[in-house]
Amino acid sequence: MKLIFLVLILLSTQVLGDGLVFKFKSPTFSGIGYSAHQINLNNMRYNRKKSIRDELRSLELQLGLLEQRQPINAFLSNLQTRIYSELSKQVTEQLFAEAGADAGQFTLDGNTVTWGKIGDTITLSVYSTDGEVTTITIPIGTLSLPDTGLGEDADNAEGE
Repeated sequence: MKLIFLVLILLSTQVLGDGLVFKFKSPTFSGIGYSAHQINLNNMRYNRKKSIRDELRSLELQLGLLEQRQPINAFLSNLQTRIYSELSKQVTEQLFAEAGADAGQFTLDGNTVTWGKIGDTITLSVYSTDGEVTTITIPIGTLSLPDTGLGEDADNAEGE
């Protein structure tokens, strides 16, 4: 009896036991979850390339800013601003002068600026190199300085 009981115990342990099965943990080898694994790899590659591109772009911008901050570039920019300011002053004086020309035109960096007086209005047009036109219409007769109400007596009082 003991022998049968012992045989039953040994047979039951064999029946309950499971065989060892080897499985790869990497989705590259097992194929389980492989598409998600590939998506992760592609995202990592894309993000790395994007960060390198962004860093290069940032370095290019910093280099451009350093070039702009050099004294000669600051001088040239300032000079160009003053020349444009003087040019716009001359155009303004020409537009509003009593004995000024009724029309005019000049070209600056490929852009053409034209103006003309017609009656009580001045029309100023800027034709850019890409074909865009900006037109400004200025009414001459309605432009005047507001009266302060002080009159000439106030001007004489200041001079005393």
